[in-house]
Amino acid sequence: MDYLFEGAGFARSHTTALRSLIILAMLALTLPASQVPSAISSSTIVSDTDGHRLNLFNPDVKAAVLFFVTNNCPITNNYAPEINRIVADYEGRKIAFYAVYTDQTLSIPAIRKHARDFGIHMPLIADTKHDLVHKVGATVTPEAAVLDRDGKVIYLGRIDDLYADFGKRRPAPTQRYLRQALDAVLSGKPVAIPSVDPIGCYISEAR
Repeated sequence: MDYLFEGAGFARSHTTALRSLIILAMLALTLPASQVPSAISSSTIVSDTDGHRLNLFNPDVKAAVLFFVTNNCPITNNYAPEINRIVADYEGRKIAFYAVYTDQTLSIPAIRKHARDFGIHMPLIADTKHDLVHKVGATVTPEAAVLDRDGKVIYLGRIDDLYADFGKRRPAPTQRYLRQALDAVLSGKPVAIPSVDPIGCYISEAR
């Protein structure tokens, strides 16, 4: 008879159930991060580089956008103008924006300088322990995560498709994924494309 741990008297039904659970767990581990449901508690409080405690999910906003960035990634810096345009276009429409710096060695003064140099006007968060990186599954800078008011990640990935691949930049984007996601939120519709693999500088693991 097909018993698992036969000496302990496990029945075949227990064996089948256990095998099913193991298979499901293995499948979950092999799914891309963008396909694994992610969420942040709606009561999450973070601190910005000025020491202000912020609630990511202010009840007055319809969604929160986390821009995962760093100061020494050329692709991140090339996207600064579009990031600024997106903030200008949507901030007044009850969308909150945060710049999440992922470099563990970057000092607060260096973060502030980078933001000044590139005209980034939003709360700056130093995610030195990669708490936000891991909670939403970000892997690259730049990468955008859109969270609804319940803290669920409803979009994660590229800002647009300006870069077809590493070293292959289009004259202009043909798909503006982040803007499309925000437009869906504002119109009360589901996000049609919830994830797109990003292109940029890989986020090193927290040490």
